[in-house]
Amino acid sequence: MVFSQEFNVIYVRVVQSCNLNCDHCFTNGNRDPFQLADLKDVEMYLQGIRENINPQKAVFYIHGGETFLAPLDYLKKVNDMIRSLFDQTDVFIVPQTNLLVNIDDKFIEFVHEEYEGEMGISWDHDIRFDDSRFATSEGRFFKNLKKLLDGGIKIAISITVQRHLLELDPIELVQKFNGVRSIDFELLTIFDQKTIDLKVSNIAWAKFLKKIVDYYIENETTWSLPQIDLFTKSLIENKLYRCKCDCCNNRTFTMNPNGTVGLCPDRTYYRPLSDAKELALNWDSFIEKAIPEIAWRESKKVNNVCLKCEFFDICGGNCEESLFVEGEDECPLSKSVIRYQLENLNQFKLKLNKAYENLPEL
Repeated sequence: MVFSQEFNVIYVRVVQSCNLNCDHCFTNGNRDPFQLADLKDVEMYLQGIRENINPQKAVFYIHGGETFLAPLDYLKKVNDMIRSLFDQTDVFIVPQTNLLVNIDDKFIEFVHEEYEGEMGISWDHDIRFDDSRFATSEGRFFKNLKKLLDGGIKIAISITVQRHLLELDPIELVQKFNGVRSIDFELLTIFDQKTIDLKVSNIAWAKFLKKIVDYYIENETTWSLPQIDLFTKSLIENKLYRCKCDCCNNRTFTMNPNGTVGLCPDRTYYRPLSDAKELALNWDSFIEKAIPEIAWRESKKVNNVCLKCEFFDICGGNCEESLFVEGEDECPLSKSVIRYQLENLNQFKLKLNKAYENLPEL
């Protein structure tokens, strides 16, 4: 089979447009005209995956644009479709948001009822907020975050690794998010000059991350670190788990609000492979278009830093070439941190046990 069915990641991008226009985002943000995905397209997309993949376990990310620009009753219809079609699948439905939306008791109740109280929230230093306007300010973000935590919502935070992030004190950064379930540092997607300008030194990033990992090991935290915990699992089991950039073309599907579909959520926005109707009604044709995309990813050059690395068998050397820095013997996933894990594996095992509760993808 071309695609894994053990665990799938299925993006349903229900909203085109956003209330922000972040420098690092692959969408056009608030410059995109507002559009909700047609529910008929959503149904065909989901039906095609159900009939041809039939995953054992799947995380459905309800995404945008900004997801909660959609009416709550519309989102409920999407959730009902997922649960009805994937009634034999171990299903997790997680909405994604920038959290600059109206948070009230009705919203919190909806998240509890529809998403088992779980949400994914993105936050980024200096490339997201406009503090001259409360509607898009960092102050509003943290006010809303407190409302959700007080309301018992389980939160996964995503933070992009970009140069402005390294201006912060790493310990003060993670302490901002006391109470959340996970903090995931996501690799930057580089696709234009603005994103090139956000690129970090991997040596500087490794030092920054090491301070966070030290804090993680030395303290009781509410949150887990997904990439760190996944590497711990790899070290314990002596098994390569496909992760980050390497996984999207083998287990991931994405539908855009206009009904076009593809694999990787970033690439699908600009270069969709097909549409929901073809995926549902002519799977063989969809596969013909997907195979070159998978082959392109599999054939991409592995950086020499990876080929010389003692941990190549653990991570697979799957980071995008654009994220490496010439002259640096360090990688975007921080091999110095992996070495630290290996040398202190028993401590990281304890964190992994807690991470199993926080991270369904593990």
